[in-house]
Amino acid sequence: MSSFKIRIANKFAKNSCSAWQSSGVIRRFSRWAYRTIMEKGATEYPYADPEFANWPEDDSKDHYTLISDSAGFVIRHSTSYIAWKIKRTTGKWPTRPEPGERAPGEHAFDAKHWGEILEHNGWVPYGPVTPNMANCGDYIGVLPDEGEFGLVVWLEEVLIVSSNGQEKSPDICWRVSTYENFQKTYLRIPYTDDPSIRWYGHIS
Repeated sequence: MSSFKIRIANKFAKNSCSAWQSSGVIRRFSRWAYRTIMEKGATEYPYADPEFANWPEDDSKDHYTLISDSAGFVIRHSTSYIAWKIKRTTGKWPTRPEPGERAPGEHAFDAKHWGEILEHNGWVPYGPVTPNMANCGDYIGVLPDEGEFGLVVWLEEVLIVSSNGQEKSPDICWRVSTYENFQKTYLRIPYTDDPSIRWYGHIS
């Protein structure tokens, strides 16, 4: 995206935040405007450019500066990235159900709670995704114990890693994409039936 469009989108993005704009009407219009600029016609995650919304995040009531996508998830976090992957795959942004019970201080839809969102939007819980399964559908993993808020990841492929001629069986791992530290990253997760990794599938 051109630097000119980023500058225009940034003006609307700032006006969508209570830190800089007190009028609720202007904030709602500005939110629609920057999302339209950033998302319309995008073929890849539209909020990847670090020059967009390049100010510190603050979710305090009097100085709110967070910027969200059309599904309502804060950009350049794993939840927003996966919401975009769902949009690109299904043609629709995911919608949110009524949140379940939460511990004091938890946000309604941190990554650790994304099982509720996925099931609400028709994604089916699965056990470990095998190499054969990976070829016939799309899969999202929820890692509820990863960091403070959990992590959601998109399965790119199941890799069979050579054992280098040793007698043991080849290792299998999941290669996934996600957002960590405000940027896209690829991870390799060892293949396991550990229930701390929860897989959800959308069969094509």
